[in-house]
Amino acid sequence: MLTDFSEYIFRRVTQTADEITPDELDWKLVEEANSIHWILTHLTKIAYLLIPQVITGTYNPAGWDDHYEEEPHSLEELRYDLKEARENVLSLLGDLSEEDLNREIMIWGKMRPLKEPVFALLGELMHHNGQIAMLRGIKKRTSH
Repeated sequence: MLTDFSEYIFRRVTQTADEITPDELDWKLVEEANSIHWILTHLTKIAYLLIPQVITGTYNPAGWDDHYEEEPHSLEELRYDLKEARENVLSLLGDLSEEDLNREIMIWGKMRPLKEPVFALLGELMHHNGQIAMLRGIKKRTSH
């Protein structure tokens, strides 16, 4: 079930990334807001780095700073990384047993079952996907 739900999330996120136009990429609702590009980069970092790091236990508990968001990425690079993330995460999840998902890990300041941060990070993908969809809709309605 978790792998099926993850596949659904990745399909939605990939579809959104594939639909973004170059004209939309750096658009912001207001100057102080994050651009679609920034949100897509953040979303891709979660999928490409953080979820695999949590599943494999290779994350940096001091803050997970792999400098992904500080490096400039083109739209094509982000799309590629999302596709790579999809394959990797689905493979990693497919190898997990229920016992693995219930194994306690130290994360976010306390011991938690592995499934909790996996659920939270998958939820973040949908959350940020929704932000991008909202911004794209606002841009389309206000550009006329």
